[in-house]
Amino acid sequence: MHRAPILETVDIWKRFPGVIALKGVSIKVYENEIVGLVGENGAGKSTFLKIIGGILRKDSGKIYWMSREVEFRSPHEALENGVAYVPQDVNILGNLSLYENVFIGRENKSLFLPRDSRREIEASRKVFKELGIDIDPIIKGREVGFSIAQLTLIARAIYFKSKLIMFDEPTSGLGVIETEKLLNIMTRLRDMGVSIIFVSHKIEEVMNVADRIYVLRDGTLVSEYSREQFDLHRIVRDMVAREVKEFFPKEKVEIGNIIMEVKNLSDTVGFVKNVNFYVRRGEILGIYGIAGSGRTEMALTLIGFRPKKSGTIVIDGKTVEIRRPRDAINHGIGYLPEDWRLSLVLIMSISENISLPIINSLRVINLGGLSPIDFSSESKISRDYVNKLRVVPPDIKRRTLYLSGGNKQKVAIAKLLASRSKILILDEPTHGIDVGAKVEIRKLMCDIAKEGKAVILISSELPEVINMSDRILVMREGTIVAEFSRDEASEEKIARAAIL
Repeated sequence: MHRAPILETVDIWKRFPGVIALKGVSIKVYENEIVGLVGENGAGKSTFLKIIGGILRKDSGKIYWMSREVEFRSPHEALENGVAYVPQDVNILGNLSLYENVFIGRENKSLFLPRDSRREIEASRKVFKELGIDIDPIIKGREVGFSIAQLTLIARAIYFKSKLIMFDEPTSGLGVIETEKLLNIMTRLRDMGVSIIFVSHKIEEVMNVADRIYVLRDGTLVSEYSREQFDLHRIVRDMVAREVKEFFPKEKVEIGNIIMEVKNLSDTVGFVKNVNFYVRRGEILGIYGIAGSGRTEMALTLIGFRPKKSGTIVIDGKTVEIRRPRDAINHGIGYLPEDWRLSLVLIMSISENISLPIINSLRVINLGGLSPIDFSSESKISRDYVNKLRVVPPDIKRRTLYLSGGNKQKVAIAKLLASRSKILILDEPTHGIDVGAKVEIRKLMCDIAKEGKAVILISSELPEVINMSDRILVMREGTIVAEFSRDEASEEKIARAAIL
């Protein structure tokens, strides 16, 4: 018997200045199914979801929702018609409570009837309970982390009785436990009659829950797989148009002397408590911990971004004082933040961003005034990193603002690598980027280690930590609770140390 799709797109095209984002994309989504949508950074995945969700306008093509042609003019109109979008950069209103965030657009606007807060609170609590979350809906949005903010948007979609929920990289900011919970919620939603489009760079996660998978490459739909056809290597090959044989290209590097030692590091608010560790030249030191373990707070305290209560930092045998990030840079410590937005100037070009940390070294020496910049050298350095990291489009003069989220992340990494630091702290360096770029960045980590530099890899991806690290530290409740050599590490051992 013929099944009519709940959503169908026909020949969708979308152009931006200098790039064609979508080239005739046609897909179908049926009731009660999870459809995966995968592709490299810049493939057009987020653009496609935003067109369906009323955030962007298509240039041409047709969208059929519940068998009628539509073009939603706003996210609210889409939501009112049963289509919800949960973006990669989850953003709820911090000054409003969770229940008020759930009810945005559905609150009573009558001048004569008071807002029924009690009803909204109870309704929100019920929806959160359906999602398996026990939380007080009165809590303000600014008081919750990424995963709860994300669940608040899902709760809003459920309350609006959405028939289709589109998730854009929903697990990119989550640890192992939070990810498993979210994937379980997706399957539960499907069983409740909700259809889902799931965009993710983590192909294994998509394969675990999806009924079908579409692959986008350079704005074009290149393949479709039913569940019985799922094959990781074929899907990755379709995404990147080349064979990716090794996902974790770790190389054996001769490890040298200790380059940095951290003793009894604590912050002023109790997120970081008496942290002790060392890292050696040529070593990739992995640090793992679930959300809230203090791993990022430790790094920010180390580089002087957060106030330090106590602790000693020794670099190359000398005790150094780091009170602010500039001190860390001067002592050869480079930091890539988990959120690339903290390290980029979006209105600047790709080339200007990459060269920013070394701008003074690019100045031409002359006899007076402010020395001009050697733009030829700046362009060469920037072009080398753009090509190494496969930034799309590879136009170094393009404003960073116009890149996809994953390509902005690549530019942030290029900027750090250009800084010539001898100790690099990488906080979720492969977060939100495609599988091909992940491999390239992991290769770069090995190249950095081969140069005799030290890499501290902070990651919530257990396979990445285990396969790329020479040693692994596990953090829990602000302190280091376990250490494993490469040979003795396993996912079970590390996960157990992180939780118990």
